[in-house]
Amino acid sequence: MVIGDDFGFLVSKVSKLSGIDLSKYRESYIKRRIDFRMKIIGVESYSKYCKMLSTNQKELDSLINTITINVTEFMRDKTPFEFFLNKILPQIRDRKIRSNSRLLRVWSAGCSYGEEPYSIAICLSEFFDREWITSIYATDIDDQCLDTAKSGLYKPEQLRNLNEEIKLKYFEKVNGHYRIKDFIKKKVKFKKHDLTTQPPISSFFDAIFCRNVMIYFNEEQKRKVLNDFYRSLSSGGYLIIGKSESLPVEFKNKFKPVDLREKIYLKV
Repeated sequence: MVIGDDFGFLVSKVSKLSGIDLSKYRESYIKRRIDFRMKIIGVESYSKYCKMLSTNQKELDSLINTITINVTEFMRDKTPFEFFLNKILPQIRDRKIRSNSRLLRVWSAGCSYGEEPYSIAICLSEFFDREWITSIYATDIDDQCLDTAKSGLYKPEQLRNLNEEIKLKYFEKVNGHYRIKDFIKKKVKFKKHDLTTQPPISSFFDAIFCRNVMIYFNEEQKRKVLNDFYRSLSSGGYLIIGKSESLPVEFKNKFKPVDLREKIYLKV
C-alpha cells in the first residue's frame, strides 16, 4: 500500500492496536472507511484521529467494525445455495460413498454474523440423513460478528429469503426475533481467524465458501488466500466465491470452473 505520512502512520497504528494488518488491504478501500468514520465523529485530521484511537478502545472497535462491515441475510443471493444443494451435494455424496465415508466438512471463510454457515448447515440438513456427520467451520476477524453468530439470534428481515417451511423447521421465535435451533447450531464451529495473515484453520474440506470477501483484498493477499484454499480442499473439493469476484489467471491450473455465473470452482 502506498500511503502518505499521516495516513500511513494511522494505518500502522490501527494495525498494531487491532492486530489486523490493514496494509495488505486496498488503500482506496481503507481510506474510504476511515474517512467515513472520521466524518461521523467530527475529526478532521488523521493525526488527531490517531491520538484518539490510542486512548479510546470504543472508537477503535467502531472503526474496525466499519472497515469489516458486513451485509447480512440468510441465503443472500439464493442461486449459489440452490446450486450447492441441488448440484454439488449430490456429487459430494456420490464421491463419499465410493470412498466409504459419511463425513463432510465445509469452511465458511469470512462468515460475518453467521447467516452463511447456518445457511450451509440448513442445506446439509435438507440433503443428508442422520447417518452422515456434517461439520461447518466458520471464521471471521470480527469479534462482534462472531459473538452474534454464536448466539444464533436474528431479526425477521434477515430471514426474508427463507420460506415459512424452512423458518418453522430450523428456527424458533424469541421475543420477535428468530433463533437458530440447537441441532443446527451444533453443526457450526466458530473461530476468530485472519485469512490474510494466518495459515488455514484445517484441511480436507469438501467445500469452501468465501463470498464477497476477496473484493477487499489486493492481489498479493488474494493469491495467499487462494493458495491456502487450494491446500485446504480435498481432492475434488469445491470453492464458492462472490459473483463480483474472479480468480487470477495463474490459478487456472488449480481451480476448474464448474459454473462461472455462480462463481463455483472445482479443485484440480
